Amino acid sequence: MAKLEVKRALLSVYYKDNIIPFAKYLQSMGVEILSTGGTFRILDKNGIKCIPIGEFTGLKEFFGGRVKTLHPLIHGGILSKRDEESKKLGIKTIDLVVVNFYPFENLVSSGEKSIKNLIEMIDIGGPTLLRAASKNYKYVCPVPSPEYYDKIIEEIKNGGIKKKTRLKMAAEVFKATAYYDALIARTLIPDNNFDKTITIPLRKENELRYGENPHQTSAYYSIPGRKNEKTSDFFKKGKLHGKELSYNNIQDISAVIRILGDLPEESSVVLKHSNPCGAASRNTTHESFLAAYEGDKVSIFGGIVGFKGELKKETAEVLSEIFLEIIIAKSFDKEALKILSKKKNIRLLEYNKWEDIIFNDNKIFETKRVLDGYAFQTKDEINSYQEELKCATSIKPSDTHIEDLKFAQTIVKHVKSNAIVVVKDKMLLGVGAGQMNRITAAKIALDWAGDKANGAVLASDAFFPMDDTVKLAGKIGISAIIQPGGSIKDQDSIDTCDKLGIPMVFTGTRHFLH
Repeated sequence: MAKLEVKRALLSVYYKDNIIPFAKYLQSMGVEILSTGGTFRILDKNGIKCIPIGEFTGLKEFFGGRVKTLHPLIHGGILSKRDEESKKLGIKTIDLVVVNFYPFENLVSSGEKSIKNLIEMIDIGGPTLLRAASKNYKYVCPVPSPEYYDKIIEEIKNGGIKKKTRLKMAAEVFKATAYYDALIARTLIPDNNFDKTITIPLRKENELRYGENPHQTSAYYSIPGRKNEKTSDFFKKGKLHGKELSYNNIQDISAVIRILGDLPEESSVVLKHSNPCGAASRNTTHESFLAAYEGDKVSIFGGIVGFKGELKKETAEVLSEIFLEIIIAKSFDKEALKILSKKKNIRLLEYNKWEDIIFNDNKIFETKRVLDGYAFQTKDEINSYQEELKCATSIKPSDTHIEDLKFAQTIVKHVKSNAIVVVKDKMLLGVGAGQMNRITAAKIALDWAGDKANGAVLASDAFFPMDDTVKLAGKIGISAIIQPGGSIKDQDSIDTCDKLGIPMVFTGTRHFLH
């Protein structure tokens, strides 16, 4: 059957958008229309002749409307193979099934927490009708959304609905029901357990400017949440100024937010290619930025700057002289916004309305695309300021050391592994990121810090497999070291630290970031 001639249609929609002109066209083509509940009433009110489902089946709806279309004559009409058995049974076939679902997602987004109320908004008949029509797309066309009405009308006008279109509609139905069911499952039991199967409801929010490179296309999808849990709004409504976001921007913004979430108030961080290249914590966001900027005035070019607090005029004046892609702050005062908005392309994002959710984004696992699938993990939610430090050396770190060590450990957690960072006075001085061995990462970080490394502290995201990093640190003048510990050669590093007079503390927690 190349084209489907529509003789009988079933219309049962929650969203009534454009259903009246659509039904009027069907009626003008002599199509017999079956309908239910609210859809029947609105069609009847507008002079469209339609048959109530109860009249068609000979059975009125019951259980408060829960059972209307779940009837053999309805599903027989949809699933019929148009063969002798159907004729023998006297099945009246249904050629077109137009349905959309109860708005379960809207109820979730509104903040509804009552399981009883949520359950009542789970559509049973609608998905069942559409799935049946989709399975039998050879003879039936399912229509899951008003966005397809014009396409269906056009094809009916041209002799019938094409098989290719029916197959497309069937695929759209199964995508819609999969999303719907995944959202329900996640809402009823939101725990992040590693079950045998995982379903994640994702909704496309917007097309991105491009992917990692301009020749790659990209889009941003969000995970639906309850009221005030829409992180996606931060990316859209939180952008006050500038060009549309790209794939890289989304990733870098996420990285900045994760770092700021671990840092004290009024801190500032500078990011480049998802790695921090500057960071500092002072009494004001302005002082923090100046210190972060001082740590690396080269890498900041084309980078992203984040503030855990309000960005004011005096800081904006400095920022306006630097080429930056994105600036993120809790808020911008009027003068700062006015100054920075003069730069046409820079993106300015304000997070104050979404602070609670973006700093506690624990709705689902983290995931990476791997060969023939995805690998999932729970988030690294350990805040380095809350880790219990254990001094491994005979010499103890000072209170000043401890403050710097905690800051350094917070930053190194967010640097690509193997990672080493150098910090002094809660100011990032050097970063060694993404190296294949730890001593090279240390050399890069210490070389980056230069003479400022003398008296600074050093942090590592994982244990030292040998004491070469300690020896290099001692040669440069590092005053204290923080690392997870756990190597079979820990004692070598401890002994070398004691020999060099460098206090070293263990955290017991590795923070690899690949």
